[in-house]
Formats: sequence, C-alpha cells, structure tokens
Amino acid sequence: MKRHSLTFLWIYLRPFALRVLLLGALILASIGLQLYAPQIIRRFLDTAQAGADGRALSLMGAIFLAVVVCQKIVTLYSTYLSEDLGWAATNRLRADLAAHTMRLDMGFHKLHTPGEIIERIDGDVGKLAEYFSQLVVHVLGNALLLIGVLALLLREDWRFGLIGLAYALVTAVFLSLVQNPMVRIWAEVSRAYAQLSGYLEERFGGTEDIRANGGEAYVLRGLYPLNAVIARERIKTDLFGGFTFSTSHMFYILTLAATLGLAATLFMRGEMTIGAVYLMTFYIGLMESPIKYIRRQMGNLQRAVASIGRINEFFQLEPEVKDAGTAVLPLAAPTVTFNSVTFAYKDQLSMVYGQSPLSNLVLDGITFELEPGKVLGILGRTGSGKTTLTRLLFRLYDVDNGVISLNGRDLRHLTLSSLRHSVGMVTQDVQLFEATVRDNLTLFRNYDTSRPPIADADILTAVETLGLGDWLRSLPDGLDTLLQSGGQGLSAGQAQLLAFTRVFLRDPQVVVLDEASSRLDPATEQLLERAIDRLLAGRTGIIIAHRLQTVQRADDILILENGRVLEYGPRLLLAHNPDSRFSRLLQTGLAEVLA
Repeated sequence: MKRHSLTFLWIYLRPFALRVLLLGALILASIGLQLYAPQIIRRFLDTAQAGADGRALSLMGAIFLAVVVCQKIVTLYSTYLSEDLGWAATNRLRADLAAHTMRLDMGFHKLHTPGEIIERIDGDVGKLAEYFSQLVVHVLGNALLLIGVLALLLREDWRFGLIGLAYALVTAVFLSLVQNPMVRIWAEVSRAYAQLSGYLEERFGGTEDIRANGGEAYVLRGLYPLNAVIARERIKTDLFGGFTFSTSHMFYILTLAATLGLAATLFMRGEMTIGAVYLMTFYIGLMESPIKYIRRQMGNLQRAVASIGRINEFFQLEPEVKDAGTAVLPLAAPTVTFNSVTFAYKDQLSMVYGQSPLSNLVLDGITFELEPGKVLGILGRTGSGKTTLTRLLFRLYDVDNGVISLNGRDLRHLTLSSLRHSVGMVTQDVQLFEATVRDNLTLFRNYDTSRPPIADADILTAVETLGLGDWLRSLPDGLDTLLQSGGQGLSAGQAQLLAFTRVFLRDPQVVVLDEASSRLDPATEQLLERAIDRLLAGRTGIIIAHRLQTVQRADDILILENGRVLEYGPRLLLAHNPDSRFSRLLQTGLAEVLA
C-alpha cells in the first residue's frame, strides 16, 4: 500500500512518542526564547534613550544574556534529540525494507543486482534520516517561528505585519511551484545512482573474468552513459537550486527595503521609538532566517520525498509465490512427487521482448515419484533443467502447470516456513559471512528472539558428525572464531562442510545437493562423501550429480534433456540394462551427459 510522507512519519516515529513530545516542547521553548530576546533589546534601547541609570541597563543586559544562553542550550539538546530520533526511525525502516526484500521472489532478485537493492535499502533510506530529524523537526520549528514573528509584527503595527505576511506568502507560493519539478529531478538522480551502483557491483564481482576476456573497454563504454545521466540530472538540480536561491533572496531584499523605508518614515514623524524601529527591523530579519533555512532544505526535502516515492514503489512489489497455505509437514522423510510439471522463467530477458512463456520452457511434463528415505540422482547437460527442478521443490518459483507434492500435499497448500524448514539445500556456491563460526553455522538464528537458540552442544555434535571436529579444535577461539567474508582462509572442502553442517542443524526431512562437490578435487570429495552419507541418513535426498562416485549412492536415476525426462528408473535396474542411457554413461563416464 502506498504511504504518504506524513504516514512514514507517523508509522516510524510512533514508537518514540515520548521523545517526540519532549522534542516538541523543546522546539516551542526555543521559539519562545528567540521571540522574547529582541523585546529585551527594545526596552534596553528605549530605557537608555530615556536616560536610565547603569544598574537597570546592566540588569537588562544580564537577562538578555541568560535568555540567549538558555535558547542555545535548548537548541543544542533539541538538535541531538532530533538526530537520535531520525536514525532510530530510519533504522526501523531499513529493517522493514530488508525483510520485504527477503519476501520477494527469486525472479525479482535475478532482475535486480545486489548493488541496486543495497542502494534502495541503504541509500534511499539514508536520505530520510535527515527527513525524520532536521528536515521535519527543524522545518516545522522554523515554520512555527515564522508564524510567531508574524503574530508579533501584527500586534506591534499592522503595516509591518502586512509586509511580513506578503513576504511569507510570496515565498511560500514560489517554493511550492518549484517543488514538484525538483522532486521529479531528484527521483531521476536517485534512480540513476541506483543503476550505477548495480552496474559497478556486478563488474567488480566479475573483475577477473572481465580482465581474462579483455572486456575492460566494453565495461567502460557501459559506464559512461550511466555517469552522463547522473551529470545531466545533477546539472538540472544545480540550475533549479540557483534559481530558487536567487529569487527567494531577492524577495527578502525587497521586504527589508520596504521595512526600513516605513520604519524610517515613522521614526522621523515621531510615531516610533528607536527601540521599536530596532524591533521591527529585527523581526523582519528574523523572518529571513527560517525562510532561508526552509529554502535551503527544500532540496533535501525534495530528495527525501523522491526517496519516499521510490521506497513506496519497493513496498508495493508483491511476491508471485504467495504464502497462502496452512498445512505443515510431519517430522518424517516424505514422498516427493512431480506430476506433469511444466515451468518457464518469467524473469528472463527473452520475456521482456515479448516471447511467449511456452516458447521458453525449462521443464516440460516432468513426472516422477521418490519414495520416503530414498535418494534420487539427477543427471543432465547444462541447461537441461536440473537446478530449476530443485528451485521449484524449494518453492522459489511456482509451477506453471502440474503439481509438486510432499506426502501427497501440494506445495502451495503448505506454509512457506514449514516447507523451507523441511527442505534443506546445499549448492556449490557457499556463502560465508564475516562473523563467528557459531553465527555462520546457525545463520544468526541465536539473535532471533522468536525462536529458541541452537545450543553449542548441538553445534559441536553436528560438527563432529560431519567431520569438522579436528578443524574446529584447531581454531584459536573455537565457535567464537571470526571467519572472513567469502570464506577466505578456508579450503573449498571446509567451506562445503560448513554448508552441510548448516543443513544438518536444521534437521530437514528432504535434502537437496545441487552439484555440491563439483569444484572439489577427488581427495577432498572423498572427505565430503562421508559427510553426505551422514547428512542423507534417514532423509529423502535429491542429488544433482557431477561425478560418478556421487551418483552411485542414489536409489533412483533421473536423466533430463531439454527440460524433458529422457530416462527414469531404479539405479540398479538401469545400470544392468545395456540399452539404457545410464548404463552407457557408466561405460563412457559422466562427461558425455554433462558436455
């Protein structure tokens, strides 16, 4: 649902209501002190002109100093409190955006680079930190100060009040006219920066491949148009900003000239004292300060409004995979059934150019049944649909036609939390974080207050079971040892065993191994074979095989080609059938099917 900018304020400042009220009281106190201070100067000037003694003047000077010092202290504390509120509110917004991102489909993440998503979550929200603190609080405070000045001007002399009112109205109308164009321009600036961040993030990640293929010039050619868009939009913002500053400052000069002219005329006629002249001139000058602040912050306000618009667009994105199920799976190895499953990716570039989904099928009429506790080995060339099949089982996508079921229950009738707790997946790409061994194995679950933590004893048992005990004992701080981001300092086998341990700790009923040992040398793979045996014990397993030794543990074999089932049946039966494709693979090696 689309949220207005004031709705954002209400939602994310509501938990800090007491601090908001305190901040409001401080702002009102600061405004009152600012309005009262020139009254003291007025009396000081009029009293001095009347020939009062030095004691009375000294007393008024001391009162003025005390008022100014108190006003500065109140302003300082209100600034601190507003900054604290701004960051507290935007941190909650970041958390909501991150959670929303995690709920979106895999298709969304394929079409949006990590750099672009980070720019949305951190960059756009970062622009709102000032919106929640200085922009709203201080702009609101300066608006109240402006109203107070106008009220006092009208009370002192209606003619000066009208001059001030005209200045405020003309400036307000002018700023409102330039606001919408500026918001549109800043929205384009934010969008351009997000595209640049996504482009750079992907190219930095593929630096080695780009250099190996001599693609530096190609990457730079793609970078120039992105920078050109940013430069063009920033030039627009600078031009608008200069025009706004010059015009609004001219309004102030004209207002000050009119005030000084009227004040001088009345003073010469004897209708105003020198103190009153000072007071009128000071109040008109005081109007310029909040108007100038509001004008200067209009750019930030416009950037914030543009960011809110982009965040609204983000919040309105809905996952295609709906969590509408209510059933849960029992804690036992289930039967896995694919019944006439057909699927095509809707997030591929070909779909953008109008090709029909049916012309781009990845899986076409896949049917098989895997009994509880059995292991299925899947073979096929690259692009045959092996990984897609496991993604559908994990419900990263929904099938176009057909049904996937566990124990006879359609996946769409299961809750996503139950399904994804019941299905564990290990891929060849292991993601490790710059965190402790414990946090990497539990995926930070021990920080989730809604679920019970995983005891260290259970972690140590899993580590020993999967063959990482010696490695863990060699670490200086055991489970508290800090790992480097990306698994630096670890061998490929150690990183893969850590991924196995993660799944083992979740205790799923179905385990999917997606070419989990494809990039390991034979010696290291032998170590992982023992871990795979322990991981699959008592569970239904699916293995996307890359090496012959791995597929030998399978009970059934499924061979895919061009998204269709080329061969399916019990491994031993197929192995002893000289006419089967699997039997020929045993004779020639898996390289034939994986070519």
